[in-house]
Amino acid sequence: MRTIAFIFCLLTNFLFEAALFAQPAKTIYVYADKGAGPESVEQTLVTFSAWLPTYTVKALDTNTLLEGTWTKHAALFVMPGGADLPYVEKLNGEGNKIIKDYVQNGGAYLGLCAGSYYAATDIEFDKDGPLKVVGSRELGFFKGKAVGPVLATYDYKSRSGSRAAKLTTHFSTLKEATVFYNGGGYFENAAQDLSVEVIATYAAKSDLAAIIFTSYGAGNVVLSGVHFEYDPNLLDPADPDLQKILPALHVGDASRKALFDKLVDRLGIQTSEDPTHV
Repeated sequence: MRTIAFIFCLLTNFLFEAALFAQPAKTIYVYADKGAGPESVEQTLVTFSAWLPTYTVKALDTNTLLEGTWTKHAALFVMPGGADLPYVEKLNGEGNKIIKDYVQNGGAYLGLCAGSYYAATDIEFDKDGPLKVVGSRELGFFKGKAVGPVLATYDYKSRSGSRAAKLTTHFSTLKEATVFYNGGGYFENAAQDLSVEVIATYAAKSDLAAIIFTSYGAGNVVLSGVHFEYDPNLLDPADPDLQKILPALHVGDASRKALFDKLVDRLGIQTSEDPTHV
């Protein structure tokens, strides 16, 4: 009887663990350590939580990332805007391997601004300027070069380089969108890479890819030089640099939200339990 009870206990535990593992991953992790801009992290946490109510959205520091257990629950890993070099400092080696393995095994990666530069094979930021950052990167989800800034000179200490970026999208039901921009790049020769889908280009520079989609193993990757996650209602209306662009961002906010829906859908994220939600 003891043997039967023991076998039954083992079988019950196995079935419970199997059922738990079979449940869909429902947590979106946002990297929030050195290099990640506080505003970008806050915008991502707030807007993703509001727009994706069926998911849990959490900040993730380097130590937790390196433990690796988060990958079992992750529906999406977001590398936000900020500064790329601290990402290199913190994540080169084991950290990047964990991220790559997660995506290769069916996960999803969203790179926003600095997070998109970081996911290219090479970065070329402010090449001939005082903020020059040029070099190779380990993730290499985009097998090419991320180059920027595109629309204005970047300033780490102000939002003087911010713009209301007009995009031309390749979605049949959404031709244009207006989103926040500050220092982002483009993906060089992305249209010539058969493994890459150009989702949107900068309207002012129509040959430059602003947002791309690609696969890595069984996983999905979206890289964005613009901040489609930024809600203009969360930006400081007293900032003189933002005052110049906030009217256009508010007018274009419906298009931003529509773009948000389509991009997270490409990453395998449902914006609502209702499949008819658009």
